[in-house]
Amino acid sequence: MTHYNFTKKRSSWKFFKSFLYLIPLLAIQSCNDSNTDPVNTYDYFPLTVGHYMVYDVNEAVYSSGQTKPVIKAYQEKDEISSVTVNSDGSSTYIVSRSSRNTASDYWVKTKEYSINQFPDKLIFNIDNQSQVPLVFPIDSKITWNGNMYNTLDAEDYHYENINQPFTLGALSFDKSLTLIERSDTTSVIDYDLGLKRFAIGVGLIYDEQTSYEYCQATADCIGKGIIDSGSKKTRKIIEYGPK
Repeated sequence: MTHYNFTKKRSSWKFFKSFLYLIPLLAIQSCNDSNTDPVNTYDYFPLTVGHYMVYDVNEAVYSSGQTKPVIKAYQEKDEISSVTVNSDGSSTYIVSRSSRNTASDYWVKTKEYSINQFPDKLIFNIDNQSQVPLVFPIDSKITWNGNMYNTLDAEDYHYENINQPFTLGALSFDKSLTLIERSDTTSVIDYDLGLKRFAIGVGLIYDEQTSYEYCQATADCIGKGIIDSGSKKTRKIIEYGPK
């Protein structure tokens, strides 16, 4: 009887120790399976001095009376060059933007813009126009006016496909999200789409800004999706990292 009780206690202790070892593993697995925000929500746009992103940029501009659009293709690089901590506790990051026609050309600085980091949002100020592309916490249920700090018409931004894998060309990203700025794509009169994608540890990986007016001049072209005027601009990331 004594031996039996001892064995039973020892077995119980072994089971208990095994359970203790299992707890961290369960916690890790729970985190991995979770589809909630990452631990550091700002990782969707890492603000670190020296961090850079290189994009292939393509523009197509359509004009009435012209059969083909004017096409431009070039590269842009955004690099965080400095940071200042403000008296209210927020931080202002300065981003230097450069461009070149081809990968074999030298970079030429074209502008600087700022990013103000607050606990609940990031405010981008580019060409003296402020926009709010990211708010925190990241949640598909919330909407906000991305133009709340400028004089443009209000636009209800929202997130989609949060923490989903995404592949763009030769690059793959474990976690990304989609920001919808505008999405009026079913009209027979016009087409308007503003869409951005961000990836954890990278920042902006894709940006599309499209605004078309369809042909309405004759009955033959109405409803055919024939572009009369407008433009489409895309930026696709091809390289990123620390300086």
